[in-house]
Amino acid sequence: MGFATVQWSIGDKTDAAQCKARGAQAVELVLINTKNNEITRQVVPCDRFDASVQVAADKYVGTISLVDENGKAVSEPLPVGPFDVSASEATTRKVTFPAEGQRDTHRRHERPRR
Repeated sequence: MGFATVQWSIGDKTDAAQCKARGAQAVELVLINTKNNEITRQVVPCDRFDASVQVAADKYVGTISLVDENGKAVSEPLPVGPFDVSASEATTRKVTFPAEGQRDTHRRHERPRR
């Protein structure tokens, strides 16, 4: 077993006011073991700005999203990984959500209809 820690910021800030401005009560972290497709999901308060999950030592991908008090996403999911988790070293990933009013650079671009 090992630990994967994901740290996030909003507009490069770790200020609870940024969570409130985005309408986010919490953050939903979803990690997927790429070997066996086992999913680990954790929801933590947005203003905590980090989440640590104990998982099997292996390879992972995942997403992180800002969610409101009902668990509805208020951001596009941002990718976390791919990364490796080992039993001997902690793994830390950092993600930055755009601040309110900033363009979401991870948003899907739709083609105009003809």
